[in-house]
Amino acid sequence: MDVINQFVEHYKKRISYYDMAARLGAQLLDEALRSSGIRAMVISRAKNPARLKVKVAKRAENRETPYQNLTEIYNDIADLAGIRVSLYFPGDRDMADRVINTLFSVSEIRRFPSESKPPSYNKRFSGYWANHYRVQMREDSLESKQKKYSRVRLEIQVASVLMHAWSEVEHDLIYKPLQGALSDEELAILDELNGLVLAGEIALERLQAAGNKRIQSTASSFENQYDLAAYLYNHLNNHPPAPDIKVRIGNAELLLRLLNRLKLDRARDLEHILKSLRLQNDRRTVCQQLTDQIILGNGKRYALYLDLHPLADNMSQDRQLALGHFVDLWVVLEASLNRLIRRSPKSKGDALQPGSVKRTKIFSREEFQVFSRLLGVRNYLIHGIEIPATDQLNYMCDELVQLLDKLPVS
Repeated sequence: MDVINQFVEHYKKRISYYDMAARLGAQLLDEALRSSGIRAMVISRAKNPARLKVKVAKRAENRETPYQNLTEIYNDIADLAGIRVSLYFPGDRDMADRVINTLFSVSEIRRFPSESKPPSYNKRFSGYWANHYRVQMREDSLESKQKKYSRVRLEIQVASVLMHAWSEVEHDLIYKPLQGALSDEELAILDELNGLVLAGEIALERLQAAGNKRIQSTASSFENQYDLAAYLYNHLNNHPPAPDIKVRIGNAELLLRLLNRLKLDRARDLEHILKSLRLQNDRRTVCQQLTDQIILGNGKRYALYLDLHPLADNMSQDRQLALGHFVDLWVVLEASLNRLIRRSPKSKGDALQPGSVKRTKIFSREEFQVFSRLLGVRNYLIHGIEIPATDQLNYMCDELVQLLDKLPVS
């Protein structure tokens, strides 16, 4: 017990560190889920020292060899910093899974009930349904003073609101009894409550499906990013992309702001845009690729989107100027290529689809390679995924000018 007591005392001195890591992770996840149109409550906590001591002691009893030092215990306990995601709709588990895998570095996923412990009593219902993730925050998602928290291993528990409530009751009553073991009658009641929770989850899934159906059929505007995300999820389910495409909805909140400004915020307004959308397997989300389709070749729409999603914050003036020059040149090139593509009987699509540009035979092989590279830069730059340095931007502006010079005069 000496090493366990030392560990607990050492942890008490560092608890604020773990608590802050959990808070930061929860904040990042809450923002990502909300912008992706996933309704959820996100809370965080650092492990309670008293409960931690009990947990470590139980772990020690089941080990073949005793803990030798503090590092062994730290490596063995994964939930010192924890985040709980309570989904309003259990059907959003898969979408939440995509958000978590995109936002964090995931080292392990435990899916329940397949990995649940065998019940200690004769259960009729399937028990706890949830996904547990062991993750770390990516350094590039944190400010410089926060990067130290990227070393912390976080445990994220994702389940429905109903399931989390039931599991808390069951866990505290069965595994942490304060007044002795539960009777058979009490265990049967807990099992019955589990059945009610599972029935409640089915009702929530039906409620979500009914809401999605209403959104698809209505002629009114999307009320919020949740309605827009539901519409997009439903469209992708009915029109699945190629198997190699990783579907990530992305920031539906930002997309909705753009649609509102352009008065394209109804389901029927998006139908023809979605029909022409060919999802690409790159780092852009569905919302980002849909945004690209909307602003395609239109300088005013580019300016509006960049105003809603400013890229130049915290940049030097030189870099801002270079970025603005790149965007201005690209819009001219994009609009010109679109006109040429529409005139070509052999080409379909638009300037954001390399194959469409290649089939027009506007560029030589070497020029097309330059175009393809600049297209990739444009995709990541416009959405703030990756912004080159000032000298790189200036060099690519020169390349854009050379490509523009190769285009036939309209």
